[in-house]
Amino acid sequence: MRLDLHVHTCYSYDCTLSLEKLSAIVQRKGLDGVAILDHDEIEGALRLREWAPFRVIVGEEIGTLQGGIGALFIEERIPPHLSAEETVARIHEQKGLVFIPHPLARGVPGKIVTNKLYEILDQVDLLEGYNARIPFAVDDRRARELAAQYGLPVAAGSDGHFACEIGRAWTEMDDFRTPQEFLTNLQRARLHYTTKTPYLVPALTVASIMPLTAWRLMRRMIQRKQDTRRHR
Repeated sequence: MRLDLHVHTCYSYDCTLSLEKLSAIVQRKGLDGVAILDHDEIEGALRLREWAPFRVIVGEEIGTLQGGIGALFIEERIPPHLSAEETVARIHEQKGLVFIPHPLARGVPGKIVTNKLYEILDQVDLLEGYNARIPFAVDDRRARELAAQYGLPVAAGSDGHFACEIGRAWTEMDDFRTPQEFLTNLQRARLHYTTKTPYLVPALTVASIMPLTAWRLMRRMIQRKQDTRRHR
């Protein structure tokens, strides 16, 4: 199977890529599936899984108090702003896998704090060994070396936010039926990548959608206040 194991959709606050557009790109590029890791959301992944003609792993990139932690194979959203330890516990409560994206990357806002990464490493299931968005290839290599040191499998993903980024990195592995079989097969996987996304593109991600991001955050705050009032 050819899987891009780190993709975002319009359900991320910093992405405008629709589910329909993503589906078309995945099929055009010959991928067998994707892992959706929207920021602090899983609704897009759940919706895509309902009708996509390819494998969709429901995940989430969770903004903890100590930076980003990924979850794979979850069914319920995990809220942001928890401690790293609490986030890891909630992922495992769902029988999900703890996935650290861009673990040692420089110049990536929101990545996990390095000291905290080492503190929780014995509870981590896999590391991202290649991320097409991070600017320095040496940081990918350091992540793979860290994984080898601790006996952890590694995955490759595009971290795509724009259509042109999807499939720039992918993981080639045997098919699987369960999260544990996924983890086992990942030990024998091969990481593939074509080219790094130019560093300007991640910067444009923020700049080009800043008004939309602000509106989405405001709308989310209003919705949550309304939900709180209803449950009083």
